[in-house]
Amino acid sequence: MAIMFVRAQVISRGAGRNIVSAAAYRHRTRMMDEQAGTSFSYRGGASELVHEELALPDQTPYWLRSAVEGRSVAGASEALWNAVEAFEKLANARLARELIIALPEELTRAENIALVREFVRDNFTSEGMVADWVYHDKDGNPHTHLLTTVRPLAEEGFGPKHAPVLGENGEPLRFVTPRRPTGRIVYKSWGGDKETLQAWKIAWAETANRHLALAGHEIRLDGRSYAEQGLDGIAQRHLGPEKAALARKGRELYFAPADLARRQEMADRLLADPALLLKQLGNERSTFDERDIAKALHRYVDDPADFANIRARLMASDDLIMLKPQQIDAETGKASEPAVFTTRDILRIEYDMARSAQVLSEGRAFAVPDRVGAAAIRNVETGDPEKPFKLDAEQVDAVRHVTGDSGIAAVVGLAGAGKSTLLAAARVAWEHDGRRVIGAALAGKAAEGLEDSSGIRSRTLASWELAWANGHETLHRGDVLVIDEAGMVSSQQMARVLKIAEEAGTKVVLVGDAMQLQPIQAGAAFRAIAERIGFAELAGVRRQREDWAREASRLFARGETEKGLDAYAQQGHLIEAATRDEIIGRIVSDWTDARRALVRESAEGANTTRLRGDELLVLAHTNQDVKRLNEALRSVMTDEGALGESRSFRTERGAREFAAGDRIIFLENARFLEPRAPRLGPQYVKNGMLGTVVSTGDKRGDTLLSVRLDNGRDVVI
Repeated sequence: MAIMFVRAQVISRGAGRNIVSAAAYRHRTRMMDEQAGTSFSYRGGASELVHEELALPDQTPYWLRSAVEGRSVAGASEALWNAVEAFEKLANARLARELIIALPEELTRAENIALVREFVRDNFTSEGMVADWVYHDKDGNPHTHLLTTVRPLAEEGFGPKHAPVLGENGEPLRFVTPRRPTGRIVYKSWGGDKETLQAWKIAWAETANRHLALAGHEIRLDGRSYAEQGLDGIAQRHLGPEKAALARKGRELYFAPADLARRQEMADRLLADPALLLKQLGNERSTFDERDIAKALHRYVDDPADFANIRARLMASDDLIMLKPQQIDAETGKASEPAVFTTRDILRIEYDMARSAQVLSEGRAFAVPDRVGAAAIRNVETGDPEKPFKLDAEQVDAVRHVTGDSGIAAVVGLAGAGKSTLLAAARVAWEHDGRRVIGAALAGKAAEGLEDSSGIRSRTLASWELAWANGHETLHRGDVLVIDEAGMVSSQQMARVLKIAEEAGTKVVLVGDAMQLQPIQAGAAFRAIAERIGFAELAGVRRQREDWAREASRLFARGETEKGLDAYAQQGHLIEAATRDEIIGRIVSDWTDARRALVRESAEGANTTRLRGDELLVLAHTNQDVKRLNEALRSVMTDEGALGESRSFRTERGAREFAAGDRIIFLENARFLEPRAPRLGPQYVKNGMLGTVVSTGDKRGDTLLSVRLDNGRDVVI
């Protein structure tokens, strides 16, 4: 089961460590320390290496980009850490910081890779840090090693290890003493300190929880220390890959005397107070069964007698609440469904959450005048003179609902229902009424999306909670806090946030997908609040224009996939074939006919706009099929003279041929500087952006990829 384990260590020469050797071990490869002329080889464990990446920040200087250019991931890692070894001169120099993080067993390998990528992007590369990370998995013990430099990158090598702490005015903070009346500048470690590590732990828990929820798992991680969770004395020691593998196979484990003493001490502590384990289970998930209890207990207790004794005391504990008894099959007499439990603490938390929601709902100080709301709606509808539109009655009602008098409001709606549009109008109304509006979401990507689509300044919930705890940007009476993807927020976190809002006199607006109200989803807090206070629902779908297509989207959103596909089949839009080859041939043929028709219409003036790249889109499930289809479609365009001369470029998925006229999709968020296109300054692309290749070379004929995005912006790579 998923465990919260994040351990940090510093790799330093003073401890006899070599960073090139450490990197070679983690990448399970051979590396050369160029300073010492020593080779390190760790290829024996290559089967444990699932994935490896070297993530660079946007502002990576040219010396490092050129050093890693054209190398494998392990080769790029070797170049980076040799540069560090060459730069550091002291015999006791700190060379790198490492995080070792346990990955959730519930997630697939692809899901864990996506999880680590998001964590690295939001917490390291976005802060200018290099992240050299690997994913190991041996006998069901998935974990990642993340190495990062302790100095910032500079134009020539690396910068200082300590940076001044800046105040709110942007000037360095100073500590005034009698000897220094002008003050001594306060510095902090650039590579992170204890406070940074705690922030990373919380960020890891929040990111992992979002990915677990998206994958349909109810378990949650808690980034707080055991002391902060009220679990003093139950700290879990990491077994390591060998012992973890033996434990999973049910084999007998052998511990050193000191470890045996610690484990026996843990068993004694749980015998004295079994509620400690229930508290930990409650921090991880809202409900659980006897199997979950047994798994949690096995983390700490090996002796069968102690295990049975503690388990019996747990099942008889007053802190354990049965929500649903075991279900027995009438025909077989066997258990068909296990009994479901929760803890008394979870019940109290959810009661407190419901009470805060009720108090907020009874508040009557947030009504926006009707004329202000109407003006805000007009402002959004006419914001782009070239593309004016009208909010429909359902959206207008939702704007009125969230800008009403109550101190809390909820909006639910399907994807594409227009939630972002109504929030943009609500923001204009609130701000015109003199209120500060801030946004929050569980994940950084969701917070960024909320800000981009509605104009509401947004951060992650964890970031806001940390800022409030340190006395920064605290909530005030009359403020409005908008929480997007509210169905992903745990009951514990929701209870904390609502309590803070209640005490500050701040209005809370919860926004989520309609499916997050269903009991099968990890959205119990949102569901409980929406059912208690009521909600505005956007049942309509606005991305599709025809009635049958809108109804199909509703069916898909409700999980009735077969009925949704039937609707497309009845309209002649679902075509099946006996073999893969046959259907690929049909796709290529239909795409070719459709493209020729669009080109003809454009040439004849029937289509007044240029031939847009997004008018034709082919999707496939596997990378192999994507590659095969792309090659077939490109051959059609080449035969018809629609493509220029091809050049080879290195991509995430290997070498690819690109030519002027080709279509490109970007598959991840990235910010970068292109040394050969300095006039563009910092460039960025986002996952899913589409563009058309304008050229594949510069004026001198050297390879350079110029892409015009569908939004009209150019990027050069």
